[in-house]
Amino acid sequence: MVPQLMTAFDLDVADIGWLTSSFLCLYLIFQVPGGYLADRCNARALLVICSLLMAVACYWFSISETMLSASASRAFMGVVTSPVIVVCMTLASRWFPERYFPTLAGLIEAFALAGGGLGPLILPNLMEAFGWQGAMQAAAIFGVVLAAMIAIFVKSTPPVSVSDVRLHEVTCGADLEIEKVDTSPFDRVSFSLCCMYGFGLFAVITSFGGLWGIPFFYERFPGEQEAVADMVALVFVGAAIGAPLLGWLACQVGSTRKVMMACAVISPIFFSMLIFCQCSMLVMALICFMCGISSGGYMLAFSVVKSISPAERVGVLLAITNGSMLLAGPVMQLLIGFILEGIGHDGLSALSIQDYQLAFVPLLLCQLLALIVAVCLKKQ
Repeated sequence: MVPQLMTAFDLDVADIGWLTSSFLCLYLIFQVPGGYLADRCNARALLVICSLLMAVACYWFSISETMLSASASRAFMGVVTSPVIVVCMTLASRWFPERYFPTLAGLIEAFALAGGGLGPLILPNLMEAFGWQGAMQAAAIFGVVLAAMIAIFVKSTPPVSVSDVRLHEVTCGADLEIEKVDTSPFDRVSFSLCCMYGFGLFAVITSFGGLWGIPFFYERFPGEQEAVADMVALVFVGAAIGAPLLGWLACQVGSTRKVMMACAVISPIFFSMLIFCQCSMLVMALICFMCGISSGGYMLAFSVVKSISPAERVGVLLAITNGSMLLAGPVMQLLIGFILEGIGHDGLSALSIQDYQLAFVPLLLCQLLALIVAVCLKKQ
């Protein structure tokens, strides 16, 4: 959609950067307010309202005639979608026992990643048939349909909540245990470590898969543009598969921390192979896929945060965790860009494979940070 937008609004590259970043900036800023709403409001009503407002934002974007209007509509999209992930996780925690939460959180993240992956496949066909305005209006219609489906099928709370069942079991079993649960203080250190863990692993997905992977592979495999795009997409496919798979594994093992440590060990190994290994495209595609699976362990941080959070603050704390992960994208993308700009002064075409490898070292350090955090994290 970028070329069409540049033509429609007479934009340069910097303007496109501002237009696309307006969504993420507001999405990050409104994570905490969105989490507060998730804690205080009816979950079904909040999802319906967010879906309808997102439909309004898509239609607004489709009829925008100026850069200011388009940026404002994108920013509005970021505001109205900020509570959605947290609300979905809150619903999962209400309807299912806590031991299933890692798997369910992984499934929610998998569908979110799948939505991002399906966009580049569906939007080009819609734009070819109806133009970019028609494609956005189709997205608005889908938002209205989604809101109707949520209103019909989603229930905010089960007849007997999971927390009530657990409370009954604990009360019947041991009075001392329930007193301990109620009076245990919130572990701020573990919460901070979880945020850093998510930042460290998610940085690979957003920075390498989201931006710098394609120009790196263009240099690594010249003349294979289409294959390169598919290869980078395997990072997202691997993460979408790995998130629920690792959540299920954590449930089976009975220790989220052990699986987090395993991911933090395996992820830098595969990423090192990805940037330094001299191999065929087929082998590199497999490495990209495995790198995505191991990096999908970032979602395990949600499970630990959920387990240590006070019931009345779960939404806010999950939102902060989500925001810390998303922050990895702009921070590491900019850092890698600054390193590459300092190395080569004649644009991307003048950069070598060795230049990219040097610029990707901070991503390896992020993954090593995740490993240190996993070792330090208390067993929950």
